This record gives sequence, structure tokens and C-alpha cells, in this order.
Amino acid sequence: MSENASLQLDHSLEATWQSILDLIRENINQRSFSTWFAPVKIKQIAEDFIEVIVPNRFFCEWIDNHYSKLLQNAIAQILGDAKKVKFFVDDVKQKSDSPYSSSDWQSRSPEPAVIQNTIDLPFSTRINERYHFDNFIVGDNNNFACAAAKAVGDAPGKTNYNPLIIYGRTGLGKTHLIQAIGNRALIKKPSTKVYYASSETFTSHFINSIQQNKVAEFSAFYRSCDILLLDDIQFFSNKGKTQEEFFHTFNDLHQNGKQIVLTSDRPINELVALEERLISRFKWGLVVDIQPPDFETRLAILRKKCDESELDIPADVLEYLAVNLVDNVRELEGALTKIMAQVTFTAAEPTIDLAREIVAEIAKPDKQMLNIDTIVEYCSNIFDVSKDQIRAKSRKKNIVRARQVAMYLSKQLTKHSLVTIGLHFGGRDHSTVIHGIDAVNTQINEDHVFKKKIDSMLKHLEYNR
Repeated sequence: MSENASLQLDHSLEATWQSILDLIRENINQRSFSTWFAPVKIKQIAEDFIEVIVPNRFFCEWIDNHYSKLLQNAIAQILGDAKKVKFFVDDVKQKSDSPYSSSDWQSRSPEPAVIQNTIDLPFSTRINERYHFDNFIVGDNNNFACAAAKAVGDAPGKTNYNPLIIYGRTGLGKTHLIQAIGNRALIKKPSTKVYYASSETFTSHFINSIQQNKVAEFSAFYRSCDILLLDDIQFFSNKGKTQEEFFHTFNDLHQNGKQIVLTSDRPINELVALEERLISRFKWGLVVDIQPPDFETRLAILRKKCDESELDIPADVLEYLAVNLVDNVRELEGALTKIMAQVTFTAAEPTIDLAREIVAEIAKPDKQMLNIDTIVEYCSNIFDVSKDQIRAKSRKKNIVRARQVAMYLSKQLTKHSLVTIGLHFGGRDHSTVIHGIDAVNTQINEDHVFKKKIDSMLKHLEYNR
């Protein structure tokens, strides 16, 4: 085919796609068109299908779920018959430069010497560029954690906050805060090697390195970081080999003055299935917590999100959300996002009634939390010992076993801390509770019959709560 013929074909393809887009534009509002169709490009039109290029996989799902019929009708009107739509994700910009991306491990895995000696090694931070301190709302619940994070971002590896460990319940902003550290450090010094990963990503990379016989490269890669940001370390629990590898990685980074930042959903003393040597090293630095935000902070978060989206949501709607969603910032922002989506895509009015529907959907009442006393009473019946014996200091084997199981079930089925659980068992300290839980975990792993018994007890208590 000549160059002129090729250009004419490309022009015809683009013109056809533009006609389809024009038809779609007539049937939806401008904001929706600009958001979901303006970025879409045509790739080819075949006999049985049409292939389009979208920026990411989310576009595929959203268009397929919300505009499939509209798109098919437009195609049929312009081309004369219906065609299957195939989406091609243009993910060139999204490919990770990490040598441990699952799709191209072999081609991207550098030798250790290359990591140590090559200054221009391609290096992807995996950090979300939207997470900055400027858009992190500070309140009494997170002020200290934010101040410590800023100090680390300003001088990574040069403060006493190494490691910095931030803990708190899900959805309170831990991930935002640690990635803000990375973004702040990169602004100050772009050549800084910052790497963000969840504990599950770290584990997956480690398993891949074993399968590929590339453990040396794995170790060298993680130890080449200037700042390692590791999310949700509680998921290292009961992963002995991964814990050992992280222990050596931690030691190497710390010894060389590199910054380590970790998050957890609970205090480090409650990470009962982590090795003691790891817990000990975590205590070298600073441990800070994030609590649920107060009303004023929740309202500030919502207003900030409205400003960023340039949408005007009435004050009474924002206040309704702030009053009714109190424990989880992610749920709070998610509720506002749903309202914004309804306003943007369906021209709905942002009313209190709409907010009430969304809050009811998000904040469905949980089953009543089990009471520790109820668990103790149940265990006393199962093990044929009295409740007083379980709480007393008896060291008889059957009573100790009943006590340990009751502690284990209390930790599994309630949100109480180890300290609180200990108080319900004769004022025992948290280390005794940890020992009891560990003992049950050990027997579960070693004794199939005992495991079935514990599973049955868990199901009974969950069903009858």
C-alpha cells in the first residue's frame, strides 16, 4: 500500500470514529462525554469488531457497564450494523520499571553489580503522585503522625525516626501519609530512590525471586532503595521466610542510613505472629498512631475534595456525611464520590435524601460485637471448667487451654486490644495474652482435630452473635 493510500485509510478511520463520537455526544451531557469518550481513540475497524484504545482498564469497565448500549447504537447507526467492541488498554505509561513486575521479570531483572554501579538504573517508585502533604487534612487525630512524616520526608535517614511506623485502623490515611513522604523527598532530591510496596507485594516479589532463582537480585533491588515505604506489615504474620528476608533487608538499609517507613493496622506489640527480632528492631525508631478524625476534620476533608473536583455540594449534605460516617476516611470520601458521580453522570440533585441513601448503603449495621464475657462463658461450657477458673491463676492444663482459646477467640471476634482482653482474664498483661494466642496458633497448625474444633467454635459464635 502506498503512503498516500495509508494516510487516506487512517483519515477515513478517524473520520468514522469522529462520527460515532458526535452521535454519542448528542445523547449524554458534556462532562460525561469529556470524561469517558474524549480520551478514547480508534485502533481498527474489522468485519466483526471495532477496537478502541482506552487509557486504563477502569475505562473498559465503566464504559461497558454504563454506556455499552449507547456505544453499540452509535456504531450501528454509523457503520450500518452492530459490531463487538474490543478495548485495548494503552498502558505504556503505567508499566512499572521495577525489575519485579510480573510480566517482564526476566527482561528487567538487573544483576546485583548493575544495581550497585549504574547510576541511571530505571527505577519506578510505585508512588501515587496525588498523595502529598498539601492535600492531607491535618487534625488532632493525626497531627503528630503528620509532623513526623514531614520530618522524614525532609531528611530521610537523617532523623531519629528510622524506622517510622504509622499505625491505625483501615481507611484513616496511613497510605496517603507514607506516600507523601516519598513525594516530598523526590521534590527535594529527584534522584532519590524511593520505593513503595505493600507487604503482600514484597512477599509476591520474594516468592517470584525464589521461583526464578533470582533471590540475589531481589535482595539487591530492595537494598538499593534510599527510602523503602512498606504498607500493612501485619500481613507478614506467619510468613517465616518472608520475615527472615525482610529482617536482613531492614538491617542492611538501616545500617547504611537508608530510611524505612512502615504502616500497620495495629500497635507493633499486637503483631503477635511477627518474629520478636523484627518487633525489637521496629522499636529502634518512632511509632505513631492515627485516630479517627473529629467532626471538624471530617468536614474539612469533604470540603477539600469538593474544591479539588470543582463541584458545589451543599453544606448540609457535607455535614450529614460528616456526622454519619465517623470511623473511616475512605468511606467518607467514597460517599462523597458517589454523590459527585450521581450529580455528574445522571444530573441528580445533591440533596440530603441522596446522601441518606448512600450513607445507608455504606454504613450497613454490623452484627452486634461479641462480648468477651460471652466468649468466656461459651469456652467454660465447651471445656467444662467454670468462668472463675478461666479468669483465675490456675495452671492446670485443661484450664490453661480453655483460657488460651478464650483469649484467641476474643482477639479474632472482637475489636478489643490485647491490653483490654488481658483485663478480662484476671488482669493479665498483654504479653500473657500474646503467649496464649501463639499457643493456640501453634496447636492449630500441628493438630488437625484441634483446628476443626476451633473452626467450629468460631462459626458457632459468629452465627449466634
